[in-house]
Amino acid sequence: RLVEQYPQTHAARLALAEMAIEHDDWPEAERHGRAAQKLAPDDPSTRAIAAALDYRAAVRAANRIEAAKAAATSRLLLAADPSNLIARRLLIDFLATGPDPMAAIPEIDAAIAVAPTQFQFNLVKLQLLAKHGESAAVGLQLRAMSEQFPENEMVSGLLIAWYMDQGDLDGAEAFLRRLAETAGTAPEPRLTIVEFLQKNVGKTAAASELDRLILTRDANLGLYRATRAAISFDSGDQAAAIGEMQAVLRDAEPSAQTDDLTVTLAQMLLQTADKAAAAVAVDQVLARNPGHVEALKLRAAWQIETDLPGEAIRTLRSALDKAPQDAEVLTLMGVAHDRGGDHELAGERYALAVEMSGRGVVESLRYAGFLLADQRPDAADSVLMDALRVDPGNVRLMAALADTRLSHSNWARAAEVLDRLRAIPTPEASAAANRVEAALLIRQEKTRETITFLQGLVDSGADSTAALAAIVQIQINAGQITAAGDYLETRLARTPMDAELRFLRAGVHVLSNEPKEAEAIYQALIGELPTDDRPILALYSLYVGLNRQTDAAALLETALGTHPDLVSLQLIAANRREADGEIDAAIAIYDALYASDSSNALVANNLASLLASYRDDPESLARAKAIAARLRGLDVPAFQDTNGWIEYRLGNYDVALANLEPAARGLPNDALVHIHLGMTYAKIGRNSEARVALTRAVAIAGESTLPQLQIARDLLEILPASD
Repeated sequence: RLVEQYPQTHAARLALAEMAIEHDDWPEAERHGRAAQKLAPDDPSTRAIAAALDYRAAVRAANRIEAAKAAATSRLLLAADPSNLIARRLLIDFLATGPDPMAAIPEIDAAIAVAPTQFQFNLVKLQLLAKHGESAAVGLQLRAMSEQFPENEMVSGLLIAWYMDQGDLDGAEAFLRRLAETAGTAPEPRLTIVEFLQKNVGKTAAASELDRLILTRDANLGLYRATRAAISFDSGDQAAAIGEMQAVLRDAEPSAQTDDLTVTLAQMLLQTADKAAAAVAVDQVLARNPGHVEALKLRAAWQIETDLPGEAIRTLRSALDKAPQDAEVLTLMGVAHDRGGDHELAGERYALAVEMSGRGVVESLRYAGFLLADQRPDAADSVLMDALRVDPGNVRLMAALADTRLSHSNWARAAEVLDRLRAIPTPEASAAANRVEAALLIRQEKTRETITFLQGLVDSGADSTAALAAIVQIQINAGQITAAGDYLETRLARTPMDAELRFLRAGVHVLSNEPKEAEAIYQALIGELPTDDRPILALYSLYVGLNRQTDAAALLETALGTHPDLVSLQLIAANRREADGEIDAAIAIYDALYASDSSNALVANNLASLLASYRDDPESLARAKAIAARLRGLDVPAFQDTNGWIEYRLGNYDVALANLEPAARGLPNDALVHIHLGMTYAKIGRNSEARVALTRAVAIAGESTLPQLQIARDLLEILPASD
């Protein structure tokens, strides 16, 4: 306002120019600085501003000579007045960007001496020291900054990271304890110590620290007890931990912290499969605080599991109102849209979760997998590359990127990822690199090179089991069954009791039409490996292939008695029940599997298919539609058949046909799919096409006792010969 009324006021112009430079507002600095220069060109402060403006123009024009002139002016001004920070900043920048950046350090120290509370000078010094590998000096600077700026969390985090980089756990712990001592009664710094100990020393040390805090009996006693219980839970003492959490909550007054602890209890209960108690805990929290984000996430997850994706989306919108950048909320929304069959919206949410997480590993891997399933490998590649720019050494991301490129025959770019993996000196990276290299050789059909490479892994002991299996598989694929058997016999001569080798040998016996030898090995392995379902499944398949149905059934019943929770065995049992016409028993098995894990697409498809095929009540059809909603739009013939038949049962014949036609093309030898297609054609009056489909179904079925087959025959009897 003063300058507007009195534009020739030098002091006001000077003050405005200095403030503009301080805030990087260079147009305003230019306007007021040049005006001040005209009014008092010899004033030292004005000369410093003019030099700063000239320097910026020279830098933008990449004119090092003019920049040096401005720096020389600043040096002269500083000789007369060391407190001129504008001149000091110019000189620091000129030196730091020159051939000897460390020459700027004395100038930075001079600036800090004049203005010790200016954070920027300290930060520039730290960055210079770090860039030039001055590790010891970095530590000194960080300690000085920590004392000068004790509230700055970035400085504290960098100092802890420096201690860790030096391998100085004691120094890091001592620093954290000093922070805790100056924090009053705030619990966060003390819990940071606990987290540090748990991560770097072990759970026992963290538990001991909490025990010490609990003995102080301060205002945070409940929080310390709850954190202690969480460590006990993770250590395997789940019942005691849940009891302790419940005791803490009984004594706690309603508060935001109490709500958080109640959600933690709910998460513990979920891990012990006590969903009912967990739901009660979440309901209590949401009754007090309807916007509690973590509680809303749990409720939404249950709604998704129970095929209520619409309700889950409404719940998650409430969470998103409170936490619009929460990547987990966005991911859950993607899952909910996926479960509801809206794959386009699901993709949008997964993409947004990646963005909000800062290209997080978990979110990027999920979105890339979604894009691959949607046949968009280039987009998946881009997502993984973006994530690797944020976390360039992440082995999981690199392995996924290699797999993406391998799956679409992009050999050269897969090899680029292989080189990056080989450059990381960790066992995890080495294992991933070995797997990628083997896959790359196999996909390029370089049989001899592949076997040589894999044999090298076997001989070195690296990934030997997987490498052995791959060698045998390559020989089998090449029709060299005898060579595969001889190779395994050679290996077994060295380690005759190796279970993996024997399992592979049994498989080769099957291919060599030596069922007795295979059966003996499988039976021995079943006794030796009580928790491994592979020998059971292999022997069952052998019995079925030999048409020894009685033996297959007996094996299955015995295996179910000893392994009642194995999904693979339950699926076989359900298939047998369905084949034997025991539809209610098959539905009961799928129901139980679905209740245990509703995310299993195969179980969901089979359950929905049985409900739609064999139940007539509206409730069953509505449930079948809800279960199968996630399968809509997926280019999987079995899923298309299920959705098509459900739509038929609901009277939506055009929608049914849009699913059943591609299903029949994808499953040309499945009689039931062609029956469904023929019945749909008949409903919409396309009689000639109906006759073709039904005739084909009858021919495929042969002597099958499929109940729907009689429906097809009856329909063929009454269908007109033409449309």
